[in-house]
Amino acid sequence: MHILLTNDDGLMAPGLLAAYEALKARGHQVTACAPDSQRSASSQSVTLRRPIKAAPWAMPDGALGFAVYGTPADCARLGFSVLAREPVGLVVSGINDDSNLGFDINYSGTVAGALEAASAGYPALAASLERGAGYDWKRAVHILVAVVDSLSSWNLPQGVAVNLNIPDKLSTSRNEWFWTRPHPSPAEDYYEGEPHPDGSVLYRRLRGPAKAVAGADEPGRPDSDVAHALAGHITLSPIMPHACHEPTLKRLMADNKI
Repeated sequence: MHILLTNDDGLMAPGLLAAYEALKARGHQVTACAPDSQRSASSQSVTLRRPIKAAPWAMPDGALGFAVYGTPADCARLGFSVLAREPVGLVVSGINDDSNLGFDINYSGTVAGALEAASAGYPALAASLERGAGYDWKRAVHILVAVVDSLSSWNLPQGVAVNLNIPDKLSTSRNEWFWTRPHPSPAEDYYEGEPHPDGSVLYRRLRGPAKAVAGADEPGRPDSDVAHALAGHITLSPIMPHACHEPTLKRLMADNKI
C-alpha cells in the first residue's frame, strides 16, 4: 500500500523517522511529506496568502521526501494532491512525541493532518506516543504497524479518521487496544503573567494535570480516551473533521417551518 506520512514535528522528527522505517520494512511504499520545522498546536490551519514552498528531501534510505514550509494540513493536502505522484491508500500522521487526547485533539497539528486527509476521502490515522522518561519508539512502531494492518477490517465510513494514543507505560505486557471516545472537556488551564518593560504583560499558558479532566471521581466518563490513557491503555478513537449537532438542527428546522 502507498502511505503518505506526515506530522507536525518536522520531517526529521524521531517519531516520523521511526514510523517511516517500520512501515517500509512492512512492505509499504511510503512518501514522507512533513513541515520543515516544528508546527505543533497549529490545528487544521492552512496557508492562504502566500505560496507554499515544498523542497525535495533525501530520506535516510535515499528515497525522495518533501519538506513543506507550511502547516500539517498543508502537508497532507499537498501530499495526496500533488507530491505523492502515485495514488495514496492511507495517510498516517505521526508518530507525535506526546499524547493527543480529549479536547486537545482540536488543537493538534498531528490530528489535523489525519483529519485533512479524512475530509478529502482518504483513510487516515493519527498516532501519538505519550511523553515519558524515554521514548520507546520500537514499541510504538510495533503498535502502529499492527493498527495499520487492522484498519481495512474496521470498515470505517468515508470521512472518519482514527486517533491512536500509546501510553508511556502499558498496564499490561500485551499490546491490546481499547476503542474510546475523546473526553469532551478541556484540561484545566492557568496562566502566569510576567511584566514587560513596555507596560504590557506576557502570559504563559500552563496546563493542569490530566487527572483533573478524567479523575477517578468522574464515573460518567470511564470510557474516555483520557481515562484509559491514565490507566495505561492504548486507545483508538474514530473522529471526524467537522460535526453538526443533528438533533438540534432538526428541532430548529422544524420550529422554523412556515
